[in-house]
Amino acid sequence: MNITDLLIIMTLSLLIWFWLDSMKINETARKIGAKLCQKNNVQFLDETVHMASMRFGKNHHGQIKLLRKYKFEFTNSEYHRYSGNLTLAGHSLQDSHMDVYRLSDADNNIY
Repeated sequence: MNITDLLIIMTLSLLIWFWLDSMKINETARKIGAKLCQKNNVQFLDETVHMASMRFGKNHHGQIKLLRKYKFEFTNSEYHRYSGNLTLAGHSLQDSHMDVYRLSDADNNIY
């Protein structure tokens, strides 16, 4: 085995590891999106998130991490779709944002 073969094997191993880790982080983002929607009493649409961007940045502790930004959609009625996004630093939530949404008419009734 020469050095080229060794580099190819190491590169493929690294790519496979990165892909598997990305799938775990994607699942984590999906769970966080669902919990955010549940907490805000809205419906998490399509039960999925999609990655919008990936870059290096600092987490809350000042460590350099790969930051992944995910987008998702939610609704509080059958007629309007709203957007939200999550930023994950590694496997932990860095930041989240949900669009402002109108309360449904049933929520506005005062008894």
